[in-house]
Amino acid sequence: MTEPAPPVSRVELRTTDPDLAHEALRETYADFTVDVFGNAEDFAFRQTGMVAPGVAFAELRYSMGVRSTVEANPDLFMVATRRSGPIDFVSGRDVVRPEIGQPVLTTLQDADWSCVMEDLTIETVAVDPVVLARAATAVFGIGPDELSFTSMTPVSSSAARYWHAVTTHVRQDVLSHAEIAGSPLVLAEALRSVATAALVTFPNTGLTRWDRSGSPGRVEPAALRRALAHVDEHAGEDIGVEEIAAAARVSVRGLQLLFRRHRDSTPMEHLRLVRLDRAHVDLQAADPTRGDTVAAIAARWGFTHPGRFAVQYRQVYGRTPGETLRR
Repeated sequence: MTEPAPPVSRVELRTTDPDLAHEALRETYADFTVDVFGNAEDFAFRQTGMVAPGVAFAELRYSMGVRSTVEANPDLFMVATRRSGPIDFVSGRDVVRPEIGQPVLTTLQDADWSCVMEDLTIETVAVDPVVLARAATAVFGIGPDELSFTSMTPVSSSAARYWHAVTTHVRQDVLSHAEIAGSPLVLAEALRSVATAALVTFPNTGLTRWDRSGSPGRVEPAALRRALAHVDEHAGEDIGVEEIAAAARVSVRGLQLLFRRHRDSTPMEHLRLVRLDRAHVDLQAADPTRGDTVAAIAARWGFTHPGRFAVQYRQVYGRTPGETLRR
């Protein structure tokens, strides 16, 4: 009796033949036009990865320069993350030159896309659009024909980190282990997590509708998420409402209205609470026998008045900062 094929198959190809490399890419992703440049004599291509029902992970190494164009394809959803080498993505009026580690959604519905790359290493994640549509119905309550992605770049840096964390977990902790990936329940849950990460990472019609719905637990506007991510990343720096508004790509007045409507707070109040939380973490990790003091930790996070800091700290954590330091 023939044993069933494993749910996860591995892909590996190494070649010095550009034509063979291009054919492999067409089979994996979609048809494309190609114009190569550079030294073909030293060409090297490597493709490694894993394919499971509904999702495929790959790492590509392409040593030459290439310009390629892919026609709009509703059956392809691919996110690419640059690891080394230059690459430009163009889709409609969007032009993206990603930083190392920045995920880019290369496929927007009803739009051709192209790229120019040279001596590149890149990671890709391809997800079945049917799976994405099913997840959008579960998450946003929209029909399968109502989902459309509207931008190539993540809604925020924190969303990009979330995408990376989810896909790394699925690739390394699920698909790489035959016994774990052999469970249909585990595999289905892994696929749902990747699809959901895509929905909350890249701008789409489901996110937009949820932003406007006023429903409890809705996804907050992209501008607010950018502001929150900027505060989270730069809380230890000298930033004010102007810098936060610039990072959110809105006016100061617009930023204040966003925080009032969605957080019942102000941008600077949120910054203060983030810094208070960082001080709390430092107090928990501090050791008074080494000379750590409440005043020094408070000052590190911008609280220059120890008495006021103690009052604010107790209001949030229910004890004095000195009590936390001595625990």
